[in-house]
Amino acid sequence: MVREKRFNFILEKLRNNSEVGFSELSSDLNVSEDTIRRDIDMLADNGLLLKIRGGAIPRSHNPLSFKERIGHLQDDKEIIALKAQTLIKSGQTIFMDGGTSVYTLVSLLSTDIKLTVITNNTAIIPALSAYSGIELIVLGGHYLKESETIVGYQAIKMAENFQADLYFMGVCALDMQKGVTAIYMQEAELKKTMLEHSSMAIALSTFDKLETFEPYRVCPVQSLDYVITEMDSQNKIFEPYKKAGIKVL
Repeated sequence: MVREKRFNFILEKLRNNSEVGFSELSSDLNVSEDTIRRDIDMLADNGLLLKIRGGAIPRSHNPLSFKERIGHLQDDKEIIALKAQTLIKSGQTIFMDGGTSVYTLVSLLSTDIKLTVITNNTAIIPALSAYSGIELIVLGGHYLKESETIVGYQAIKMAENFQADLYFMGVCALDMQKGVTAIYMQEAELKKTMLEHSSMAIALSTFDKLETFEPYRVCPVQSLDYVITEMDSQNKIFEPYKKAGIKVL
């Protein structure tokens, strides 16, 4: 099996398991444990998993730069984007925050869509500018280069002036008990404001971010209306979310 296919297999297995081992992967892929160790080393070096003794575990966030992360799991994010598009209707006002899943959603919008989009995500500004029917409002404030977003007091006060129909929330981590959490405190505070000023909150999350958490709390999961991942919504991991009244796509 070529290396890229082995990488995909390892990452897919980690999405469904809390840990993978060298010997188990060696047997699954019919290659030597030395080959698996090299694969794990390369994936760990690129921030896609965390190497431990005898194997690897998922990591709650990806330390690659934003532009590098845009290309990671692209097919999965396109599935998320296509599901999210079913909730969008012309004439809506929408909050969009940071994250590569949000970037993918913007890139796949219908060319004739008419929307008002309010965002702190500087990476999506060029893409949104290409749509003649989209009125773009960019929040001002402090530029956080790690996520290519605008954060801080000014952004929060500006967001408070709007009432959005939808809020597409890029998720760093999502856990049934700990809720939605963020890597940066300033991002968490702005997410809270967008949530408070939206009629419907939609979390966009690749499956690997479920059952993980970061230091800064955004909201309990019950504050969400939808959770959208690339996985089949009938997966058993979503049962607690559905019982909490959250729709899963």
